[in-house]
Amino acid sequence: AKPSEAAAKPSEAASDKPKDEYWWVPYAVCAALGGLGFWFYRASAAHSNRTEQLDAIEAEHPLAADEIEALRDRNAAGLPADRFAEVAADAARALGAASADDVVAYDAFARACDRLLDRPLENGHLLDRAAMLLNRSAGRDDATLDVGTLAVVLSLCAGGDAVERAAALARSAALVEDALDRRGLDGLVRRLVEAGQVPARKQVTEGEASFPVQTYVRRTPSELVDEAAAEVGVDAASDSFLEQDVVAILTSKAVDYR
Repeated sequence: AKPSEAAAKPSEAASDKPKDEYWWVPYAVCAALGGLGFWFYRASAAHSNRTEQLDAIEAEHPLAADEIEALRDRNAAGLPADRFAEVAADAARALGAASADDVVAYDAFARACDRLLDRPLENGHLLDRAAMLLNRSAGRDDATLDVGTLAVVLSLCAGGDAVERAAALARSAALVEDALDRRGLDGLVRRLVEAGQVPARKQVTEGEASFPVQTYVRRTPSELVDEAAAEVGVDAASDSFLEQDVVAILTSKAVDYR
């Protein structure tokens, strides 16, 4: 055979050898498993981030959910929503308060309410503890609180459904005027948040950072009001929120006052 023919034979034999058409499969499997593992890691870490935020919020609540339920169950019949609004506002005025931000002594407010109520409130020690813890959270070194916070604490005893109690809160927060300005509305939502009356899940939202793990941040009361106003069709830029506006915002999905 000629040298060129002899050289061609090994090449032909090599070309006749079956090719491994699935060489890429192990790499694809490894890539898929890696991607799946990373996805599980991201999901787990994101869940942990959100849970951490929720736990931190719930740890700030002055009373547990079952304690609030006990307060309402024992006192709702004697303190319907309309009566609560009258008592809270009259007690604040009796102490010289003209706005929800005015500060008074807790024991003086409690005595003023006692004089206005037809019967003493039950489980009052829970109200005392709630006021004490909210006082501590506000950084006060005396036994005083703003009357707006004291009204929200008293509302834990009020009867009626969420709509009735939201309307009563609007009236008690206004005190002098027939409407709340934006600052007053933000203040009311803030006090409800602090008292544990806005679900923690409504206060947590996705943060800007989403890679490698989704972060979660806490909404401010003002952000909750903005979202609720957009949901219910109320002008968030208004400086006068009537009772029906406040009720719509508090009972919206964004705030979900209970």
